[in-house]
Amino acid sequence: MWKSLEFFRNRICAEGKRVTNAAQANSQASVGEGCGSGVVDIKARPGSTSIERASRSAWIAIALSFVAVLLDGLDTSSIGVAAPAIAVHFTVPPAALTPAFVLTSVGAVLGYLASGPLSSRWQPRPVLIASVAAFGALSLATPLASSVGQLAALRLITAIGLGVALPSAIAIATSQCPPRLKETAAVIVGTGLAAGGILGGVLGAVLTAHLGWQSIFIIGGALPLALSLVLQLWLPRPTAARDLVLANQRDMRPGGLRLIGDLLGTGPATRTISLWIFSFLIFADGYALVFWLPTLLIKFGFSPEYAQLGISFFSAGGLVTNILVMLLVSRLPIARILLSTVVLGVISAAGLATHDMIPVGVWLLIAGTGAGLISCSVGQSALAVAIYPEALRTHGVGFSAAAGRTGSIVGPAVAGLLVSMGVAPKAIVLAATIPALLAILALLPHLRTATRA
Repeated sequence: MWKSLEFFRNRICAEGKRVTNAAQANSQASVGEGCGSGVVDIKARPGSTSIERASRSAWIAIALSFVAVLLDGLDTSSIGVAAPAIAVHFTVPPAALTPAFVLTSVGAVLGYLASGPLSSRWQPRPVLIASVAAFGALSLATPLASSVGQLAALRLITAIGLGVALPSAIAIATSQCPPRLKETAAVIVGTGLAAGGILGGVLGAVLTAHLGWQSIFIIGGALPLALSLVLQLWLPRPTAARDLVLANQRDMRPGGLRLIGDLLGTGPATRTISLWIFSFLIFADGYALVFWLPTLLIKFGFSPEYAQLGISFFSAGGLVTNILVMLLVSRLPIARILLSTVVLGVISAAGLATHDMIPVGVWLLIAGTGAGLISCSVGQSALAVAIYPEALRTHGVGFSAAAGRTGSIVGPAVAGLLVSMGVAPKAIVLAATIPALLAILALLPHLRTATRA
């Protein structure tokens, strides 16, 4: 069987080289124009077989990158889903697992920051494959932890692998696409994180009830390991044009010492700084509500069973909106789309804070809030793709995600402080509109650029 798979992989590689050589012979300009993947200019040769093969290669890259990020989201959510059962297993209160939650976010930040330099050194493809295999193996090791401290340490190391995967996957998917589809590809791949979180919640509840909390990490580890083999065989390799870009990237930033300067020097520095601020605020807001929404709904008067539904509506609203963003992003500037969704989130959160209505209305407002915040959490990656050239794209996506994940640590902590101080639940929800309103201000430099374009 392995010989057969290797035979087909070699055939695909040979066809890919032939297509690339034909593309380079017909248009040397394709190397310098910015697609960076050897994709042939569609306007130059409409209807050619090379274009069809390049298109298939692009969608294969997008699909495999999406699955990698989906499993990333599945593994990331597993610790939250399994937390009550883990607390019972170690005979500790749920609050004792706080170090594991915090270190998961810290590890993700470190992974996001490391993804760019690693991709510069070894290229995104092997980095993605290695990160998927790493977080799969470490997830399998999680049930072996004999204490909360060991569990927290394992989650820290696992989360580094999880963090490395997302920017690499987005860089691979966007590098295979024509320019007008790059932002669409980024949104599709980024949505895998939200979809993985939803899958983790549903699958985790079933597995915990029937097979114990360890099964979540076993399944969540075996699937990435299997996927790493699929990626090795079928994930499209960079072509000569992209190799040239990556070689120039390594020459421009030896050792990554001028990385921050490169990011700030790409166009107006305000666009990079405002992107980081936007990501920080949106993630802080979104994660604060994800962590504390059930508690706040109970204070609203809902039963614990109904309060848990709040997270489902919040996530479902984000998933539906992400699909709409995918359909619109190739037609409208991503900054304008994000402005619309964050305004939706602000209006919905304000309505929830001032509500006095039947439960159906509450669920719809929660879904609207999730639609705004989750779509912006995914869309910030597409905004980074729109800002940076390919040589800096992995770094740009990684730093933006790191800023967001830092917000995911700060936001729940601030919300928890407000809850512990006895602040009214409606006042806390209303306060959640403040970061979202500030995020709108952070979008202004990008909106001005979109208007000029």
